[in-house]
Amino acid sequence: MAKLMRLVNCRSLTACKSSLSCNELHANLRSFLPAASKLHDNCCTGLPKSRYIHSSASFSLPPAPSHKLSPQEANLILRHNEHSVEIGASCSSSRSTATNEVTPPPLYSITSVDCNQLAANAPIEDKMTSARCLHTTGFLFGVFDGHGGPECSQVVAKRLFDYVAAALLPLPRLNSILKQWANGEEVQLIQVYNDKSAFVPELAAIYQSSLVRWCEHLAEDGKRQAFSMREAMVGAFLQLDRDMGREVQEADLMSADTQEALVRVAVSGSVACVAHIDGQHLHVAHAGDCGALLGRDKDDDKGGWSASKLTKSHDWENADEIKRVLAEHPPSESVNVIKNQRLLGALMPFRAFGDFRFKWTPEQQRDILDIKLNSDGFVKFCLTPPYLIAEPTVNYHRLKPRDRFLIIGSDGLWESLTGLDAVTLVGEYMCGRQTLAPVQLPARPITLGEISKLLEQRQEGLRLKPVDTNAATHLIRQCVGTSETGLDHGTLAHSLTLAPEVRRYFRDDISIHVIFFDHEYLRFCPRE
Repeated sequence: MAKLMRLVNCRSLTACKSSLSCNELHANLRSFLPAASKLHDNCCTGLPKSRYIHSSASFSLPPAPSHKLSPQEANLILRHNEHSVEIGASCSSSRSTATNEVTPPPLYSITSVDCNQLAANAPIEDKMTSARCLHTTGFLFGVFDGHGGPECSQVVAKRLFDYVAAALLPLPRLNSILKQWANGEEVQLIQVYNDKSAFVPELAAIYQSSLVRWCEHLAEDGKRQAFSMREAMVGAFLQLDRDMGREVQEADLMSADTQEALVRVAVSGSVACVAHIDGQHLHVAHAGDCGALLGRDKDDDKGGWSASKLTKSHDWENADEIKRVLAEHPPSESVNVIKNQRLLGALMPFRAFGDFRFKWTPEQQRDILDIKLNSDGFVKFCLTPPYLIAEPTVNYHRLKPRDRFLIIGSDGLWESLTGLDAVTLVGEYMCGRQTLAPVQLPARPITLGEISKLLEQRQEGLRLKPVDTNAATHLIRQCVGTSETGLDHGTLAHSLTLAPEVRRYFRDDISIHVIFFDHEYLRFCPRE
């Protein structure tokens, strides 16, 4: 029973292993549902639900049937949100090169991207975005894991890439775009894949005005400082978070619906993990507990896969984060700053967008967010804010030929699979997928030994031939459908048909990008 109570009190409400039977666990969970629902809604106390974004795309699962799912029905649910983007393949396939010369690298280091997500919350609180920068040569991929509602993650997912893309612009191009905006022209900074939603007009105008102000600041700052990729990504994260706080403070003259929408964004929160890939250059910026890792060929004759972690969660398990948080506040507060493994005893991640209750004084919580003192939504012990920051950790990695793919996932993925398990599954998936396509030899001189190795890999792939044609779906299937004896349809069907009010206690929302790299590009691209 104590274990179940701990489930209700944690941000990530996933079931722990216990000796209780499924029926006993369901019965006990139902008795705690009112308390859990109250906890989940703490940061939205007194706020009615609001539709603040227009969307022609559905990100929720279709209703799960009550009977046991057939394999076909399970596949429909698993593949409901899957999406794939072909990037480098179409460019490289159109090249014509002589067979006696080294193949020039394709235009991009990325061949394709597989994406998918599976909801646990209703509505899902995870958001995903993938985009191409239109005025520079990079690509952006992000996973945003919301808490306290989906509003903050939805807004951050739609706005952050514009802030990053703006920070990457050369000064002449930035000034040119500012002039075009001033003349009333529509200029997009990014091309977003698989997103048909749009903000309602009043919010869109507010957000565009904030973006213009950020670009004007960058233009002024660009005259004085040299470019730094790390500073660009950090600046974009921090500025968007500042703008979200400022916008809700300036909401007095707006309509009631807009004020409500801005408040809901401010009281909910979102962690984030964003990758920028430009040729062989990979930068990962993360705040919170979403994560990214590289899948690499092992550098030996035995083959296999190795995982290279690119992020470290900002939570109580990160000793450096604990030291940072404690150092930013008086020693007299140390008992309450991190309490029960949470920030101020309430929040699991130590870095996140939104959650302004952890960034503002009690007076601001009351006056701006209309949260009454001593109410469930009020954050106690908030004496020297901010306690929560949106500043990301930025890591750089130069891609090498043995780097085959990048996985970015919300903590719903990493709670279910270890990094090595995830990489091995995608690596085996790649081998299995080779059996579904004709043999393609590289457009360069190749030895008989290399041909023999390629055919051996394809023969092994026959054994690993996957059910799915999307690597992210393949991972999600393993997350929710694996029993002690391996992948099991009964386990998968049971997980997919859990009632919405119970499902959240067994697993979290799962969102995954799998970005595949062009081996030939990385093999022959010039070293800097």
